[in-house]
Amino acid sequence: MKQTYRISLAVMVLALFALPPQAPAAQAADPTSAQRRAALEYLNAAASGSAQAVAFAIHPDELDRLRASLVERLREESKAGGSALRARLFGPVTTLQDVERMTSLTFFQTLIRGRLALGQHRLYEQVKGLAAVADGKTVVQVMVKGVQPKDRGTVDVVEVVSLMPYGKDWKATIPNHLQAQIDDLVAGRGPAAADAVGGAGTALGSADGSDGGAAGAGTGTPEILGMLSNAEKALLDNRCDDYYREYMSPTFRRTLSSKALTALVNGCRNGIAQREVLIAALRIVKQLPPRYEYENTRAVYDVSGQGLPYDRFTLERLDGRWYIAE
Repeated sequence: MKQTYRISLAVMVLALFALPPQAPAAQAADPTSAQRRAALEYLNAAASGSAQAVAFAIHPDELDRLRASLVERLREESKAGGSALRARLFGPVTTLQDVERMTSLTFFQTLIRGRLALGQHRLYEQVKGLAAVADGKTVVQVMVKGVQPKDRGTVDVVEVVSLMPYGKDWKATIPNHLQAQIDDLVAGRGPAAADAVGGAGTALGSADGSDGGAAGAGTGTPEILGMLSNAEKALLDNRCDDYYREYMSPTFRRTLSSKALTALVNGCRNGIAQREVLIAALRIVKQLPPRYEYENTRAVYDVSGQGLPYDRFTLERLDGRWYIAE
């Protein structure tokens, strides 16, 4: 019995020595002052809700990497004759050429404004370092305790920010929760992709009168949908004078001088790109639900993330008739 026990013990020892060596556990260190500054910069940028502030708080190499990978995908999609991914990321109005002209900074800002949710973050007066753990060769996961301004609360909040070296300083990497949202958009899954689908089906109209397959039942009143369709037809027929004088609100026209109105009409008549943006806006709006204001005399549409140069589209009702307000 004792001999059997000794043999079994020897086998167990040999087996242990035969196992591959385990990687040493990552060692935590105290965050440096530069790491704390970088973490505070990102956290306060996210708390501000400013796409520009968040983009400036992120390492430029990260922004370059994201732009390069997505632009390559968009080029491959375009070669295959598709546009679904581009519409999910930037809205149906944005062309591949528009995307290619964006710098890495504006590329990321446009994504944030149109498609990504920054999440809820608090503003901090300072951060206290808790731990810094290496995550691969370049990334460090920094855990800090955020101290809120006195008028914002007395609870210190623990946050984790991923950082990369930036010369002698540090910058945040693109947070995992934003990368996951981008991955969802690329794959066409999740809430962000679902929200993007509504606008993605609205193709740009062309000057030859084809509708690009955009039609869809709208959610506005019959009067609104009829006005939008008539305004669209005026643009498709290159009747820009009719568009501005018949379908733009008299209130809007009164804010313009005769010279300014003429310049708008001529710009629409002579510029196919400008006219197609107007057409695309009308088609997008026809598929969106309006929010009514001022006793149902104004209809406001949220067109953020659709690739248009503005986030709202407004109609107003005057003397029983609907007009494009702005």
